[in-house]
Amino acid sequence: MARSSRLIKGFIVLLLVVIAIRLALPYAAQWYINRTLSQPGDYHGKVGDVDLMLWRGAYSLEQIILVQDGGSVERPLFKADKVEFSLLWSALIRGRGVGDVTLTRPEINFIDAANDQQDQTGESENWLNLANQLFPLRIDKLAIIEGQIAFYNPDAAPPIDVALHAINGEAYNLVNSRDLSKDLVARAKFVAQTAEQGTLSVQSQLNPSTKNPTFDIDVQANDVALVNFKNLLDTYAPFDLEAGTLELAAEIASDDGYVQGYVKPILHNVEVFSWKGDIKRDNDGFFKGVVEATSAFIAELFENQSQDQIATRIPIEGQLDNPQTPVLPALGAIIKNAFIEALQGSVEESVDLNDATKSREAANDEVEKQ
Repeated sequence: MARSSRLIKGFIVLLLVVIAIRLALPYAAQWYINRTLSQPGDYHGKVGDVDLMLWRGAYSLEQIILVQDGGSVERPLFKADKVEFSLLWSALIRGRGVGDVTLTRPEINFIDAANDQQDQTGESENWLNLANQLFPLRIDKLAIIEGQIAFYNPDAAPPIDVALHAINGEAYNLVNSRDLSKDLVARAKFVAQTAEQGTLSVQSQLNPSTKNPTFDIDVQANDVALVNFKNLLDTYAPFDLEAGTLELAAEIASDDGYVQGYVKPILHNVEVFSWKGDIKRDNDGFFKGVVEATSAFIAELFENQSQDQIATRIPIEGQLDNPQTPVLPALGAIIKNAFIEALQGSVEESVDLNDATKSREAANDEVEKQ
């Protein structure tokens, strides 16, 4: 009886110790993570809370923020409401340390400022090293929920503040292993919204096992209001657009560094020049006004009047580091759109890796004949 009593007491003590350790673990993890994020370097950060889900080999960081050292940058490089890391048990059984990452409402901010101390490009490897320390396993799947990528120029007049928001999607088979997938191709599909209106979708396949880049990417943008990017165009483009929307389709495939594809931009209801917008409000001056008025005339000349659109199809082919974009086919597409048949803004599904492979082989044959 006494022995049974001791066993029960011992079990209760052990249970209390386990419970105490379990309760203390999140705080210990939070202390360790904040200590890791505060290491000297170009960036430092902190987390608000840590949740552990031991039963499925996962943990999450809440209210995480990563800022550039110095305190002069107005916005953090990265922040998120929640970042969850989880162990992939099926891979662990095969002896591979692989996991998944889910980002909830992540935000990345890039800043172009006149003062180099206020620039924020994310080029430093310091913040990537911090990420590796937080989750040292290889990542096989990345999911993004309601993300945002923003670009900010505080020195422009008025300041430039544009963003892709409502980014949702996932990338998988990033480990590039036949143990986890039927092939070695990583795949990704993401959708997003631009400013107040407009959508963007990207689908891609990538084989990182090849020596030179091998990928297939499709891009589709619809109903992007150009006026929402007016400050950006005024600052970085030689002309500004007073009104209009952009539709864009692109397919680009690369086989071992040889690329083939096209980019098809279509501008709807475009207004390049207006006396009220450019001369009176923007105070562009005579010479810039003449340039924009000339651009508006040319745009009107090559506009498909029935569809009220300016469009072209720009073919791309050649080595990835020096692709060729022939001028005549692009000009021909402009004329065809204006006077013969309006171009459609959808992805044609006319380019894939097989096309890039055939083009690469044909180019190699031409080189051998010379």
